[in-house]
Amino acid sequence: MTVKDGAAGGLYAAILNEAKERLGSSELEILAVPWTRATVLVKNGSAQGLVGSYYKPQDRPWIRHWSEPIFHEEVSIFCRSGIAQPGWIYPDDYKGLLFGNVAGYRAPGDRFFELVAQGQIKLEEAQTTEQNLSKLSLERIDCYVVERVATEILIREKNITNVDNVGTASMEAAYIGYSDKWTGPEADAFIEAMDAVIKTMKKDGTIDRIVSRYPES
Repeated sequence: MTVKDGAAGGLYAAILNEAKERLGSSELEILAVPWTRATVLVKNGSAQGLVGSYYKPQDRPWIRHWSEPIFHEEVSIFCRSGIAQPGWIYPDDYKGLLFGNVAGYRAPGDRFFELVAQGQIKLEEAQTTEQNLSKLSLERIDCYVVERVATEILIREKNITNVDNVGTASMEAAYIGYSDKWTGPEADAFIEAMDAVIKTMKKDGTIDRIVSRYPES
């Protein structure tokens, strides 16, 4: 998510605002914060749900319930122009390159982080996608693995012309991950109601229509 005019913006915010209307919940607040901070807020119970989380229970044991999947994200490899060669297989053919990543973001995959641990891929982490794209366009890093739709929107908004989408790393279902600090009848009732609304929004085509508003989605 992004911040627009002081409020959460972007694809997830649009989906959740529609869900909020259907739930009739005036207490539902959507915050757009850096990913690392978001995970800390949900882990310690200061926030109740982590939006856009992938199903990784080993990495996030503090999530007690994974929602109905919101939709499937395409996790893409973005590199500065001329770095990646046609036919490269991710991540092994990218050995020796310097990647950016949002701190705590595991979408690059287990094999990627194995190569990082072995010193065969270099990693430099930042707090936001905007920071990583800036470093990529300034040629301070070589590549960056991240969700495609929101990233391509940022690339167009910032008029970045020297960064290419060179391939797909994975397809991931995106969920709301609910904190294990948030329990009780009211929490369970909200989770059940939100899951039902997400199912309905998928079935009636609402989520597809929201996604289609975003160019090249």
